[in-house]
Amino acid sequence: PPEPAGERLETLVERVRTGEAELGVANDGDSDRLGVVTPARGFVDSNWVYAALYDHLLEDGSGDAVRTVSTTFLIDRIAEAPGHAVHETPVGFKWVAEAMADHDALFGGEESGGFGVTGHLRNKDGVLVALLVAAAHAAEPLDDRLDRLREAHGDIVQDRVSVDCPDDRKASVVDALEGEIPDSVAGAAVDDVGTADGFKLLLADGSWLLVRPSGTEPKLRVYAEAGSRERVDELLAAGRDLVRPLV
Repeated sequence: PPEPAGERLETLVERVRTGEAELGVANDGDSDRLGVVTPARGFVDSNWVYAALYDHLLEDGSGDAVRTVSTTFLIDRIAEAPGHAVHETPVGFKWVAEAMADHDALFGGEESGGFGVTGHLRNKDGVLVALLVAAAHAAEPLDDRLDRLREAHGDIVQDRVSVDCPDDRKASVVDALEGEIPDSVAGAAVDDVGTADGFKLLLADGSWLLVRPSGTEPKLRVYAEAGSRERVDELLAAGRDLVRPLV
């Protein structure tokens, strides 16, 4: 498939769920990203794939993790217990690869399904990571591993929406947003604001909201992560309301 996303992997999902295989993996056209399918979950969100793979690597190794600003804080929770650090980068694997080298990190990745492993190419490699998924599943069935991680670290839900914005307006809208950062979003106080790539609002309830310009389309991306689908929808609506008047 051109992109290993859930809506393009329905045949693979069906074959795994009917017992033809216990695990499904699909790469995109140039094999630098992957999508994963399990019997219980169907298509697995790439944030959870990252969590499962980092958890697996920590069973026999140690090291920091690198993630982009749009990738889940679940990685931070997994790293915290053994005392490892998580390094945040702008969106784009070139930044992930650079940070992995700078910090000698064990694993790095992004929410779009691209991952890199220490000691290999400083780039995302969907073929190698597909083998790593199989190894993680052989050590502990992936659905069981994901259940254990959810029990230990809590649930996470993440999504994004887009707001149309001409390319020549992106920079000015982001500049204007700096002066419009609210004290609270959807009822939760803003504890901190990250500026590695756009503006990432870290909220008192542990959720976050990110607004950044798309690097490929005339759009602004609005991301949110929280512990429930309902809360994510509230944050995305608040993010759209924050951005649209500035476009």
